[in-house]
Amino acid sequence: MSVSQKRRRLLLSSLGLLTTGALAGGWRAYQNEADKAKPAFLGCAKTSDGSFAVTAVNTNGEVCFQTSLPGRGHGIAISHNWSLAYVFARRPGEFIESVDLETGTVRKTTSPPAGKFFYGHGDVLGNQLFVVEGDISTSVGSIGVYHTHRDGSLTRMREISGFGIGPHEMKVINGTTLAVAVGGIRTEGRKKLNLDSMQPSLVLIDIESGQVKEKHTLEDPKLSIRHLALSPKGDVVIAQQYQGDTENIVPLLAIKQHGRDITPLKASREQWTRFQQYIGSVACTESQIIATSPRGNCFGIWDLASGALIEMGSLVDASGAAAVKDCFALSAGSGRLVIRNHQKSIAFQSSSVVWDNHWVML
Repeated sequence: MSVSQKRRRLLLSSLGLLTTGALAGGWRAYQNEADKAKPAFLGCAKTSDGSFAVTAVNTNGEVCFQTSLPGRGHGIAISHNWSLAYVFARRPGEFIESVDLETGTVRKTTSPPAGKFFYGHGDVLGNQLFVVEGDISTSVGSIGVYHTHRDGSLTRMREISGFGIGPHEMKVINGTTLAVAVGGIRTEGRKKLNLDSMQPSLVLIDIESGQVKEKHTLEDPKLSIRHLALSPKGDVVIAQQYQGDTENIVPLLAIKQHGRDITPLKASREQWTRFQQYIGSVACTESQIIATSPRGNCFGIWDLASGALIEMGSLVDASGAAAVKDCFALSAGSGRLVIRNHQKSIAFQSSSVVWDNHWVML
């Protein structure tokens, strides 16, 4: 069994030991000293001096390592053998840091091709890293396909293009297909230039040919499709950030099931209002969809089968969402962690970390 498999098994074991009575104490009572030292979650963060880092914490929220970044980080992808984390710079990004998951050491730094920037997300398939890129002058999107090396270096082999402006997150659905959230927004730096003509979409791309297999849009073109999560069946959950009138209250999450049109998730007008037109991160367990809103200081839990909202919770500066099997974990800019186990018990944990938008379970 590899180190990463052992780490994941220990994490799931810890999750399974939680009970409702453990809410105040978190996981500390159930762990030995060896378990406490193991990184369980990894995300980008802001440090006390205002700089940026990628930070790993254990299940008690204690920092295992914190590695400085050249700038603000965003998404993270984990190598196929769970030895490296690829940390992407926030849009318009200028770096990918290959970080050793055992030591936190930066192995290699990769810069974008000339005339391009990184959008802040990517995903792994075997020894390939798919990276969301954009043209500096036009925001036309592309997927850089990189070969990953054991030392952390990346070799750009080819690119996939022709699917739209302003892509953001992408996911490998399976060995043949990519899902890309095309936000539709042209930018100059962080400035949005085309909100009156934006054309967001969910695009499914054939990996081998690079051709668009399917393209799906939402009824309201001001719903910028930004983030993605995959269900165990390969359904694609899409998370939106609304760019229209602040008084408009619209569904911010939807699901694309195989052979069906995109279907919005269900919540009342009052419940959608709490999300402040902004979903920051989304994840799927075996039975639920979890989404955060840093603007709304809240998170929601939807039933995957029915698409109905079943629970909401308050979380100041709610940020990252990660899930494995039927467990999930949320981070927040306030340092707060929210963790749900197999028995549906929730543990609230504190950390000293000012978490950024996304994180992953290790």
